Amino acid sequence: MASRPFPLFLAAGLVLCLCWPLPPAAAAEEAPSDIVGRLNAVLMEVMQQADELGFSGRYDRLAPVLSEAFNFSLMARISVGRHWRKLANSDRDRLVDVFGRLSIATFAARFDGYSGERFEVLGENPALRKAILVRNRLIKNDGEAVEINYLLKTAEGRWRVVDVFLDAKYSELAMKRSEYGAVIKNAGFDELIRRLNEKITQLAAEG
Repeated sequence: MASRPFPLFLAAGLVLCLCWPLPPAAAAEEAPSDIVGRLNAVLMEVMQQADELGFSGRYDRLAPVLSEAFNFSLMARISVGRHWRKLANSDRDRLVDVFGRLSIATFAARFDGYSGERFEVLGENPALRKAILVRNRLIKNDGEAVEINYLLKTAEGRWRVVDVFLDAKYSELAMKRSEYGAVIKNAGFDELIRRLNEKITQLAAEG
């Protein structure tokens, strides 16, 4: 894994079927920690095959799994706060689309190598509003542990990730809400979409 600032989202080997979304019946039976375990497994595989896959291959491998595990629609809505109410449906769709693509591109760009890391799911804790916090960490080859906790809520009968806490305390969604809200206020919604698309292009070029 490259020595960059650690990504938002993060084990074991992965069977081929994990690269595709589970059918609704199977997904409904998964506990929150199972969702995180699947994410860890996919990320481990992508890291181990990073050079072979390249950026586009990593993106394609991660896209169906992340789209299944994360509630990008709710996350995009929260990321713009009160501005969501003023958006036309077409603009809401644009935001959800670019939010999801940027999230996947971030994974694909960050998980670009492997040097002996492993993942551990430590357990589950109840959170506010019937959410569950899954305690999770990446252990580097030197023994250093990086805590990456996932907050999950149910949607349509299954658990999905709605936020990630770096170092067990920094909410990625809160950071996005602050950033995105400021852009909309100062430069408008179209400028936010332009900047997010530009970031995706940048990640692909660097990956």
